[in-house]
Amino acid sequence: MKKILNTIFLATFLFAAACSDGYDDTRIKKDLDDVGQILDELEQAVDGLRTQMDALTQLINSSFVSLISTDAEGNYVITYIDRGGESRTLTLATQKEVVTLPIVGIAKDEDGVWYWRQTSDNGETYEWILVDGEKVPAGGEKPEVGIDAEGFWTVNGKPITDAKGNKVLADDVSNILFKEAYVDEKTGEAVFILADGTELRLQMFEALSVSFDSPTYTAVPDYASKVKIRYTVGGSQAEGALVDIFTSYNVDAEIDESISTITVSLKEGAQEGNILVMAHAGGNTILKPLFFTYGTAEIQDPVYNGSTADIVLEGDMTQFEVKVSASIDYEVTVEESASKWLIYNSTRAMTTLTHVFTADYYEDASGALRTGEIRFSNALYDISAAIVVKQSPKIPEGGGGGISTAADLMGFAAAVNAGASTARWENEAGEVVLLNDIDMAAVESWTPIGGVDASEYNTTTPYKTVNPFKGTFDGQGFAVKNLNYTADMSTGKWGYAFFGSLDGATVRNLTLGDPDTDITWTFTGDAPKATSVASLAVYAVNSTIESCTNYYNIDFAGDSGSEVLCVASGLVGVMKNSTIGGRAKSLGCANYGFVRTGKITNNGNGGNGMQTAGICGFMAKDEGNLIQFCVNYGHISCPTGRTGGLVATLMNGNVKNSDNRGTVEDDIVGKFEGAAAQNSYNSKRMGGLIGGTDDLKKVLTATVESCTNYGNVFTHIGCRTGGFIGHSNIRIIGCANQGAILGDVYNSDHGPAWACGYSGQSSGEWVNVSSCTMGGYVGSYTTYKDNPTSAPAATVHNAFSYKNDEYYDPTINN
Repeated sequence: MKKILNTIFLATFLFAAACSDGYDDTRIKKDLDDVGQILDELEQAVDGLRTQMDALTQLINSSFVSLISTDAEGNYVITYIDRGGESRTLTLATQKEVVTLPIVGIAKDEDGVWYWRQTSDNGETYEWILVDGEKVPAGGEKPEVGIDAEGFWTVNGKPITDAKGNKVLADDVSNILFKEAYVDEKTGEAVFILADGTELRLQMFEALSVSFDSPTYTAVPDYASKVKIRYTVGGSQAEGALVDIFTSYNVDAEIDESISTITVSLKEGAQEGNILVMAHAGGNTILKPLFFTYGTAEIQDPVYNGSTADIVLEGDMTQFEVKVSASIDYEVTVEESASKWLIYNSTRAMTTLTHVFTADYYEDASGALRTGEIRFSNALYDISAAIVVKQSPKIPEGGGGGISTAADLMGFAAAVNAGASTARWENEAGEVVLLNDIDMAAVESWTPIGGVDASEYNTTTPYKTVNPFKGTFDGQGFAVKNLNYTADMSTGKWGYAFFGSLDGATVRNLTLGDPDTDITWTFTGDAPKATSVASLAVYAVNSTIESCTNYYNIDFAGDSGSEVLCVASGLVGVMKNSTIGGRAKSLGCANYGFVRTGKITNNGNGGNGMQTAGICGFMAKDEGNLIQFCVNYGHISCPTGRTGGLVATLMNGNVKNSDNRGTVEDDIVGKFEGAAAQNSYNSKRMGGLIGGTDDLKKVLTATVESCTNYGNVFTHIGCRTGGFIGHSNIRIIGCANQGAILGDVYNSDHGPAWACGYSGQSSGEWVNVSSCTMGGYVGSYTTYKDNPTSAPAATVHNAFSYKNDEYYDPTINN
């Protein structure tokens, strides 16, 4: 930049020398002064940009942020802990409204790393800043930004060019990289909003903070009322911090530090008031305001046609009114994903209680339902109410007496989920039927038919049903093919399958997928407690499932947290007082798809562990459960929890005349690879038929009868593994094993057995194993994994891996 100034001085001198002796150089000196001032300002702006880039680099390299505060000029003062554990402070100049974006910024690439990038068109497009062909990490050595001798922008000495290849003139220098900094109260993260809108979130361990159990504004219904607000002091300097009322207006306020409570009452006649609460510790002081208004603050549930239920519309363009009763002002918002088709006609005054909306015309060949939420809120009072709008696409009237296309199936699903009639897809008998195979290849996303609510989960009634399917669904031997199903389980939903919930329903003669097409349904993200993924149904209550077959694979690729029960199953996730299969072999069901998980966090081996199975993941505590004439052919695997070829956990009920022909394994993904054996063998219960049962020694009606395990069962971690059941407290009658049960023994009470890894001891009328046929092979996995049938044949000495000689009675078995 000094070269620019020198060039201007030289040109001016030559011009002056060519003039007469009487030439007045006052104007030239003034122009040179102006140019010098401009160049000084440019240099200062570039220096400021470099300072902000330094600050951004320091933040990305920090271990965590400990405090966000402001100085007298309104700049943000950030205290952070660097990688060496030292506490450091930096000051950020910010600007809420940024018209001209800085020439550089950062963005996170697909590898999760933040890199520097540059723009030549005020943020319309960006390109990565490269050094030797490699992107420059924002946490490493920052790019050198400057202005060359001709006044053009440079990065690392190279000119920045626009889309046409022209160099970019530094005529308007923005040196503000930051718009805003704040603490996200919900996540506890430090949030930095950059000039281009990019959001940078960093770990936050505050030195000092104060929060309240009330919103910013509190309504006081009468002057005699006293509002009690509890406060919490957080951060590394919380202990011993002084909390006091710094100022108050129109209120009487008292603070009791012994119980961390502030008591406030409005002064007689006051319509509003406030207090300023101060927290001080060490060199940190925080001031936070609380506001109070006289009266009530309420936004009642929105009403459409006299009801607060979801608004269900057809596909025609529809104008509709929503009435809201409220005692405070509120903002009306339509969620962003629906804002293009769900339009708020805000032509009326804000004081009106009636709001007019228009749902645009909707046509969709797939028949997919679309939804949008309308919210009425006041952020200051932290009060809101919402109503959901659901619109189905235009479908020809009359229907075809069944489902013949993907659009029909999507329309049927939408109707069930909206609680609407399904008559247009029913035959004369009132049954929903498939009229042919349904090709779902064009369907981009799937919402299960019916929903579940696990907010009150328990082992007797795991779910509440939400708009369940209650009728008869007859596939008539046809298949639902080419359905590609993926979902992020971290969104908070509890169930993923073809049907979400069945209540008093019958599903029969239905095939999912086909043997010639290999399709895997993949579920990612952190699953909340009681999440269930399956092919046919998440939850069946009081229902019957007959003659159904699944070919889709189930990949639980997300995570099940510590002690968080989740289910992955080849057919049904959870059943209660229901039947899978039937009273005749022709009514049996089958699974051919694999079921697997990754290296999940959950290490539980019981009812709070991960449940994986071929037919049903979890049989709830209900004696009405029955699985009969079912077969699993799929490969079932999970490193921990309970796994069975047929059932993962049986809390009550019966499993009869059913077989497993698939391989059952635990840690094929290497979760415990390299770990000491004593840290892994107790993380799993696994069986060829069933993973584990509840204690059913007092329930003589609960049985596993006439079932055969043909599949190999391999434990890589030496867990309790049985050809029948991994952990059994149920009567096993007339069953047989023909598979190879292999595992290395790391503990004398654990390991492989042809019947049960563990079985409770017989007592009185309750007999653990009777009339069962010894068979198959039992041996070391390391020795015989390449040729399982070369392992030693089963004997009376390895029926159980736990107390075999004491608990197993060979005289009542074959």
